Amino acid sequence: MNALLLSVYFLVVFYVLYQMALTLEKKREERVEIRLDNKFAAEQTQLQLSAQPDARHVKAIAREVGFGKAQGDKPKPKKPVVFILFDSNKKVPATSPDLIPLKLLGMSEEAAQEALQPKVIIRIEPVGKEKLRPVPYLVVSVQNMTPDRQIYIYWDRSSIEMFGQGNRIIRSTPNMPLDLMQSQVFSVVNPGQRVVSNVNTENNYARDPQTNQVDRVQPLLDLTQRVGMSKVTNPEDEKENKQNLCGLDLMIGFKRTTEPDSQMLNLLVPLSLELIIKVDKIAFPPLRWLSRKFNQKASDGNWFLGRQKES
Repeated sequence: MNALLLSVYFLVVFYVLYQMALTLEKKREERVEIRLDNKFAAEQTQLQLSAQPDARHVKAIAREVGFGKAQGDKPKPKKPVVFILFDSNKKVPATSPDLIPLKLLGMSEEAAQEALQPKVIIRIEPVGKEKLRPVPYLVVSVQNMTPDRQIYIYWDRSSIEMFGQGNRIIRSTPNMPLDLMQSQVFSVVNPGQRVVSNVNTENNYARDPQTNQVDRVQPLLDLTQRVGMSKVTNPEDEKENKQNLCGLDLMIGFKRTTEPDSQMLNLLVPLSLELIIKVDKIAFPPLRWLSRKFNQKASDGNWFLGRQKES
């Protein structure tokens, strides 16, 4: 009788822990991470610059940069940025007063020199950790931090690549044209200014028969669907589940304000986004051990296993 009671007791405890684990799993938000392929963006942009004799003084780099304010002990959140640096061979004199405040902030000589160089800063959103949600647009930001150059963004010569297919970009504006076949006006970013634009693909727009206006009818991406397209394997595998999300080929031109348009230098900046699918670990450690022990086969919705790398 004692053995029976003890068995029932352990079964009840195990069942309660099992239900707690399930509850924690349901409350846990499944998340993904979107990353920009910095190496690809910098290398491909630099190849184009090196091939143009008048652009060999221009340098392209891409890396993670901190934005905003630090929160407590946490550092500033970092976002990927593509820099187009002009006159990269020219150095600011060490005695320049502009270097002093930057060095007081703890910046190295190299970092301070780079910060003072004339540059164009290109950013794209969303990047970083994201909830499973529809993404209505890609947000493109181009900032001109040069004293004497104009930057041109050619929307009709840019494209968004998804599933290996290029798509025409439509820049969202307050007064959308009635006919998407019309050419889009390029954007001009003057010295010290920034342009932020929401872009989607042409096939996600349609005309509203009631208002006779063109409007977006579909989001650009649905992260829930993209995660659902991945295969489910053992969550104990530490390899990242990385797959291509989409790519933005942004055509820009630049010239000095005193130069004619014939001296415009054009550049196609490739911004390739990758989707990293995070694995949901099992909340209750003994059950996590059991999943390793018996290596059960996964199926969609199986709380034992998470999503892993697509073969």
